[in-house]
Amino acid sequence: MAAELRAAWAIALKDLRIVFRYALWVPSMIFNPLYQGIIPAFLFGTSFAVGGRQLGLAASIGTPDLAGFLFMGGAVSGVVGVAFWTMGMSLRSEMDMGTLEPSWLTPTRRETLVIGRAVQGVLITGVVQAALFAIGIAFFGLRLRWDALRALPAMAVMLAALLGVGFLVAAMVLLAREANFLVDTTNFLFGMLSGIAFPITVLPLALQAVAVLLPTTWAIEILRADAIGARTILDVRLEHLILVASAAVLVPLGLWAFRSADAYVRVHGTIGQH
Repeated sequence: MAAELRAAWAIALKDLRIVFRYALWVPSMIFNPLYQGIIPAFLFGTSFAVGGRQLGLAASIGTPDLAGFLFMGGAVSGVVGVAFWTMGMSLRSEMDMGTLEPSWLTPTRRETLVIGRAVQGVLITGVVQAALFAIGIAFFGLRLRWDALRALPAMAVMLAALLGVGFLVAAMVLLAREANFLVDTTNFLFGMLSGIAFPITVLPLALQAVAVLLPTTWAIEILRADAIGARTILDVRLEHLILVASAAVLVPLGLWAFRSADAYVRVHGTIGQH
């Protein structure tokens, strides 16, 4: 276990070194969510303000704090991106560079190769989110409450659940090989159905049934309740239990899918094909 942890940390450091070799990579990760999501949503939301108050939002979730609503959703969206792109699509990048097959031949466990990239993704996402919160406080009227710290255990459970999701995506990439469109689409749908930009209660009932199965839906609910005083769909204690249950299902499911995909590509000799 100690050797695997050292290997995961070495992989994370290697990927961090690559990221910081490109001067505009991290700034682009800060400004992309701003101009693609937060700013358009913020402007659209303020256009419906009545006397400077978000009455529609207040009626939906119990608070008119539009900036807090969007930035909390954006924080979870960033972590979702780690599961889909940093963990899953990193295998595709290795395929493109021709280094995936040599990596597969090392004594390091295949799961560790994915976990190391998850560590790197979480570290980068933490830096990006800190910068986004600073921008939100300076320019968008974001006000963070100390009560938001109570959501940290729920965020940790969400990270565990998304680790399982990341393994599912990695399995999909190994099998599909040309999975860019599939990963991009599922990442978008996963985030939207989690309610990162709007309350899930505005979705059609069929989509709400899907949304309640996602761990990020409940993580966002808990985070917004603690950070901005938003009204939750269910009792907060029940939402914590659902979040823990989803992690307990997704982690073994993701590991099983990844190991099955690994066995398939090794038997069929397709690990180096893309």
